[in-house]
Amino acid sequence: MNYRVVLVVMAILLFAGVFGTLNYLSDQELNLEQAYDAGTITLIQKTPAGSVPHEVTVINKGEQAIKVEKGYTLTSNSSEDLVIAREEIISPQNNGTVLAYCLEPETNAQEETELAVSTKAPQLIRDLVSNSNPQNPAEAFKTQLKIWILASDGEVNIYKGEALSLSRKQGISSFELQNNISTSRIEVMTQFNLTETDIANISTNVNLMNPPKSWWDQITGTISEFIGI
Repeated sequence: MNYRVVLVVMAILLFAGVFGTLNYLSDQELNLEQAYDAGTITLIQKTPAGSVPHEVTVINKGEQAIKVEKGYTLTSNSSEDLVIAREEIISPQNNGTVLAYCLEPETNAQEETELAVSTKAPQLIRDLVSNSNPQNPAEAFKTQLKIWILASDGEVNIYKGEALSLSRKQGISSFELQNNISTSRIEVMTQFNLTETDIANISTNVNLMNPPKSWWDQITGTISEFIGI
């Protein structure tokens, strides 16, 4: 008997059962895109520039719960684009707060700005978000720097936008911030097996930012998304 085949079949059956149950449960909720398209959700930037993580108020104006999934991007023409860092369920006719990291180090967040729901962030950024704890200040700080490194091709301008605001808000000298960025750059390259050439153009390289995943990673990733971990 080929035990590997048996294990694969069992894994597939288990996934099918779990997926079916979770899919049924998810039908009772709207995701961000569905709620935004239906006009039943409003998202407001609440924290000033330099905050890590940022806070976004989510207003559910509809009659169905809304599942706010981490990894989704929120955009604005006048404020900082963000990536959601924590899962939340917002009950009908209620408000909630979600945590988010900023995506553009050279742009400043503007308080009370209304945000739009966009698509999910590139896979590498979602990986950083999934592996972080935004409620831990030290861990959130490191994750924010790593996201900036991917978004700016490894060269973060510490004298503009959110990077400068972060330095001022947290009382970090430009020398210290630059050292932290240099360390995070090495960690990002090691974590994702990137070369200097890769990192220099990564923000526009779709293949590098969205590497293929194994079938097992796809299964576990899908389950994690449904149950919010």
